[in-house]
Amino acid sequence: MLLGVVAGLLMLTSIAFALLALGLRLRHDIRGRRSERMTKSWEPAMLEILGGAAPPQALFERVREGQGAHFLAFLMTYVRRLRGEELTLVRSMADPYLPDLVPMVREGSAEARGQAVMLLARLGMPKYADVVAGALRDPSPVVAMVAARSLFLPEQERHFAEVLAHLPRFARWSRSFLAGMLAGGGRAAAGRLRAILDDREQSPEVRAVAADALRAMNDLDSVDVATHLLEVETEREVIASCLRILKHLGHAEHAPVARRLAASLDPVVRAVAVSALGALGGHQDTALLTEKLDDPSFWVSLEAARGLLALGEVGTLRRLAASEGPWSTLSRQVLGE
Repeated sequence: MLLGVVAGLLMLTSIAFALLALGLRLRHDIRGRRSERMTKSWEPAMLEILGGAAPPQALFERVREGQGAHFLAFLMTYVRRLRGEELTLVRSMADPYLPDLVPMVREGSAEARGQAVMLLARLGMPKYADVVAGALRDPSPVVAMVAARSLFLPEQERHFAEVLAHLPRFARWSRSFLAGMLAGGGRAAAGRLRAILDDREQSPEVRAVAADALRAMNDLDSVDVATHLLEVETEREVIASCLRILKHLGHAEHAPVARRLAASLDPVVRAVAVSALGALGGHQDTALLTEKLDDPSFWVSLEAARGLLALGEVGTLRRLAASEGPWSTLSRQVLGE
């Protein structure tokens, strides 16, 4: 009896979930068809306006009450493709509908809030920059990231400090993604990022991201900061990021730092130091790199082989490739890259 009741409840639950999924699918399809109808209604007038054959009013007349958000999303498809005067025209057409988005930044689902922030950022800057900045405090990290990416641009320098203050919140995001966002701030952001890298009160993750951004920006002034930190730093991620700055932007004079850290007890630091030595060192480092081929860490050995190749020691690698043992396999792998 009990098993029959349980089975019945499970069946009812499965039916309920199936009906819910069907309802969501139908609602999605209805919205999609409605959006398609609106787009087909607006596109002809939009093309005439962009071609100079009609004024913006010709399109405004086709936008009905309650369709403002859809209309702005429609304009966004043109913003991504246009430049110059045409882009300015499209943004001016968005202006009458943007005030309706302001309350939406603080209401509804995270998806809806993020969409409102993105539309204001792409269509209403700098007028709505403060509204976008307010979204940095949104409970959803995705919405906050949309705001951060929209504000960390050269023309929004006055908001850089506020974005960077929220950087610890994004520490779990992809390092390369965050570094790319920060590098988008351009030269105006470089000084602030160097200060973060040099601030040992900041978390290692945040400092490492700042270092990666500086490297992506080719910020030569960060070389001195990195060189100094490598004398005193104890955090692995910061040390590794500073070594990458030297590898990318440094010179032969920085090779001694890489040589010293190639003897680190930390295999991650050793691997990055050996990699940097391949870029900064010279033929006098051939013996050290050859020795590192026998490192207990595979990654150190791999970077040593790559370093030998970078220093032009192709003959050494070919001799090793022709020999027996693990060096042979590693050398063949690097020669084939």
